[in-house]
Amino acid sequence: MFILNDVITYIRRIVKTPSNIVLTDNLIIDYINRFWISDIDARMQLFDFKTKYQFQTTPGVDQYNMPLYSVQVSPSPQQPTSNVIASYPVYQGFTGNCTANGIQLGFSTQMRSFNNLWPTYVQQQIQVGTGNGGTNYNLNLPFFPAIPGHVDITGIMASVTPPSTPSDPILGTTLNLNVPTTSVYSAVYFTATGSNGQNIVVADSGQFLSSNTDGNLYGLLMYPGNAPLGNQQPSNGYVNSFGITGITQASQAVLTITSNFVVGQTIQITAVNGMTELNDNYYTVVSNSGTTVTIDVDSTSFTAYTSGGTATSFSNLINYNTGVATNINFPSPIPSGTPINVQCYFVEQGIPRSILYFNNIITMMPPPDTQYLIEMEAYLTPAAFLSTSQAIPFGYMTEYIARGAAQKILSDTMDTEQYMFYQPIFLEQESLVWKRSQRQFTSTRTETIYSQNHSLGNHNYNNSSGV
Repeated sequence: MFILNDVITYIRRIVKTPSNIVLTDNLIIDYINRFWISDIDARMQLFDFKTKYQFQTTPGVDQYNMPLYSVQVSPSPQQPTSNVIASYPVYQGFTGNCTANGIQLGFSTQMRSFNNLWPTYVQQQIQVGTGNGGTNYNLNLPFFPAIPGHVDITGIMASVTPPSTPSDPILGTTLNLNVPTTSVYSAVYFTATGSNGQNIVVADSGQFLSSNTDGNLYGLLMYPGNAPLGNQQPSNGYVNSFGITGITQASQAVLTITSNFVVGQTIQITAVNGMTELNDNYYTVVSNSGTTVTIDVDSTSFTAYTSGGTATSFSNLINYNTGVATNINFPSPIPSGTPINVQCYFVEQGIPRSILYFNNIITMMPPPDTQYLIEMEAYLTPAAFLSTSQAIPFGYMTEYIARGAAQKILSDTMDTEQYMFYQPIFLEQESLVWKRSQRQFTSTRTETIYSQNHSLGNHNYNNSSGV
């Protein structure tokens, strides 16, 4: 049983449109969401669809998108697999009641007031390298762990085509170019000036490496571009793997391999048979002849190589934990002697003390230094929630929601006669729902200038939610 199906059925009866061809279920679902979110008095929403949102923080990550419903399908007799609900977040918003490991946090919905308390100062114009006429460089951030870039909820939704399920954050070994540039908030920039006086820029993309194996947080670097889809992946990519056909036992091991590795580059060796001591370890390239690569490890006492093995290089990545950016390939050569500068955000990590909810993004400061349990009082989005079995306790609101959404449809289609006929019945249902909300208000103590309602455990003095 899905209450959403009942609501859709009621709406079709009221508007006298049984066919999904004339009026699709997807359009009805849109009317349901807009009616609940836009037309219902906030005081009536106060006690319904309210729940607790919980999640664990990721060390070093300060921004989290409002979670999206996984792609769901509402069964329909006409088109049982066509009614995809994918464009709504799980929650409409949050109240000021939020905690980290049970400790009350400050809460704000205004970016200005939040930034006044927690300014993210940009560490800028710090030279981290010097141009040599080439395009490839290894650079180190002067401040780390660094705050990573971010892709907002719009970018997450644009990154996939339904019914594929979006990944938040976006993980991969290539840059997802479907993410709009307006949805990317870079936090690390490497900049230089070209011979023509133009800026040369490489920035983090808010997308992360999916094949992390050493417990670090790696971000994919990109070339920033113009809207709508101007951001580009560096030409030599992020992960390049080459097969090994031989390894010597020597003070510096020599791999028989054809690759494009460069001196100073870090590579990982895996799947070697015989000389298994090398497996899953990282080494620095000492030299590359084109058909052999020398690495900085003494393999004299290692087991003799027999077969197999893969050497993998990692390029255009920023390790936020260590501040190391490996084998960055700039879009054009940097003239010799030209400074290479970095701009980045840095805030000392610790237990979060304050939260900003803005643009469907939860930002916490300071960035977490480990996993913390974040708990927030939230309002669920109606249609996506009504499509689940959890919505059964809200069955008493089925008729009210159906009549309200139907009224919006009748108004838009200019069916004045039908609209006027059902208006009194809609108002009657609204009165019944209103009475239920009022009963709950009677047990809620009203705060005054002399009381901050300590009896209810409300100790949030930075509540800008207006709830």
